[in-house]
Amino acid sequence: MNVIKLRALAKIINEDVIKEAFIGKIVTLGYVEPLLPQEVFKYYPLNEYDYRLDSNIIEYVVANMEDLKNNLDPGININKVSTEQFNECIQLTSSEYELITMCKRNEEWVVYHMNKRALMKHLVLNITLEGGKLNVKVKKNTNPSYDVKLKVAYILGCDAPVDFIIDVYSSIYVEYFSEYKFKLPEPADVVNALINNLAKYRNFLKLYTTDYYIYELTMAGYLIELENEGQRVRVNVNGETVLTGKQLRGGNLYEITDIMLDKLNELKIGLDMIELYSCSLDELLRRAISGLRESIRV
Repeated sequence: MNVIKLRALAKIINEDVIKEAFIGKIVTLGYVEPLLPQEVFKYYPLNEYDYRLDSNIIEYVVANMEDLKNNLDPGININKVSTEQFNECIQLTSSEYELITMCKRNEEWVVYHMNKRALMKHLVLNITLEGGKLNVKVKKNTNPSYDVKLKVAYILGCDAPVDFIIDVYSSIYVEYFSEYKFKLPEPADVVNALINNLAKYRNFLKLYTTDYYIYELTMAGYLIELENEGQRVRVNVNGETVLTGKQLRGGNLYEITDIMLDKLNELKIGLDMIELYSCSLDELLRRAISGLRESIRV
């Protein structure tokens, strides 16, 4: 199999680029694996690169144009084409796809368009980063210190949509990446991200606590008040409302409908998350990756 060597000239490295590259690697491999800095532009963009859309972020230059033209594998055709911005362009095609269009600018051949996944079926894609380094800012550790933690049980539903779980999971990985922690998010990371957007994700995440767990806070010196209005419950700590919920079956178990994380942080109360018959993150990811690959016909 012939090799196409590309020089990737990076201009902008932001969270969207990292996120799309991470998703691109997941889709390409069919399973989850950390994205390393040197792989960002192997997998960005996910499928097709278009000079008109993507050149403000990344520009690809073909480094072995003459070798490529003179050593094409059987089944790949070479054609002269025209584009809006360049006069001299060459396109490689297979029987199924337009693989890549390269246009001459001065003495360089820049990539005008390429179908990355289709290209990798016929050529070994060798990409080197030039003209810049990955410059992702390291986030400062802003995790608050807690005097005590409130126990909260959670159920993560198995009916989470494909785009939902991939979006949340990849967003968390971007945070890891920015701290140069090339590890994969864990279930607790996903749940914590969902809790921070509970109003948006409440259909897929159920939270529960009990009056026993709530009153445990008194052991750390907090003043607790439970207000009951029928089955509706409001929990006040030191005069501040920190969560609302509904009482289940008239007992001491409450389903949390809203949780005020900012108030809990001010009171130095963290959350101790307990998994309760939850759908496994591995199963959610497996379904999501399968659905995503099917939707883009990988």
